[in-house]
Amino acid sequence: MKNILDEPLLEIFEKHINIDKVNEIRMRLNKRLIIYVAGKPYYVAYDGITNIKDKAIIVSREMLYNVIKRATERSLYAVNNQLKQGFITVLGGIRVGICGEVVIEDGRVQTIKNFSSINIRIAKEVKNCSLPILEYLLTGGFCSTLIISSPGCGKTTLIRDILYQMSVRSYTYNVLLADERYEIANCFNGKPTLDVGDFTDIVSGVEKGYAFDCGIRSMNPDILVTDELSTQKDIESVEHVASCGVKILASVHAKDIEELKSKKEFKCLLESKVFKRFIVLGVSRGLGSIEGVYDENFRCIYV
Repeated sequence: MKNILDEPLLEIFEKHINIDKVNEIRMRLNKRLIIYVAGKPYYVAYDGITNIKDKAIIVSREMLYNVIKRATERSLYAVNNQLKQGFITVLGGIRVGICGEVVIEDGRVQTIKNFSSINIRIAKEVKNCSLPILEYLLTGGFCSTLIISSPGCGKTTLIRDILYQMSVRSYTYNVLLADERYEIANCFNGKPTLDVGDFTDIVSGVEKGYAFDCGIRSMNPDILVTDELSTQKDIESVEHVASCGVKILASVHAKDIEELKSKKEFKCLLESKVFKRFIVLGVSRGLGSIEGVYDENFRCIYV
């Protein structure tokens, strides 16, 4: 955090807040400064976190822009390809999401200006979080797996640990990671800042379809990994990968199996049983709780 927070804010965090427990820092222009700790929101005051609105620090334009300047090392132009997608990747497993005025020319996004809010997401490596369910994914070889949860419940963290655990246990599958938003490996200048194992090749910052097509041709992966399937194009890319004999590890935003089934774009994918395992995450026993593992017929095999 030292590389993106200016001195006044950094001093507050260093003196009064345990940054290791912070998931997000949300800064909205002329609004109260908010952080999320273990998934719960709190206001930030000059003497630490609080539930009292009137004590909260109000985010000024200078405060907001100082973070962006530091995150971009004072060169918005150098990171404009990321900025056009609404985020900036920072060394140390940090992604800064950005909102503002989108500049469009000839129907294409050129950049974002007049910034109005940012979301500093601090990636956490939670080693061993996948151990309770790892064996269910490795029955007779790796089983194509879809991780299901609401936003912010640990899908990306679980994916990262699955790759790490397979590597340290000498499962020598060649893995191609399509890290579209730099969230899983958080590559910075080509180097992953988060551990995704020794057998993982990483394509960052490009849409899934491109990464899938080029990666399959050039890297010959056994497993293809990506985050947050959402569009019909994503689904078609997954179907193509499966038809090439490559296994898949991916995630989707849904509360549970029933909500996943209700997504029309997933109907054919589920009927064809591309995924042999479904992992549902929730908060019943804390953030990132494994609520159940299901097979391709949606039969619960672990809870």
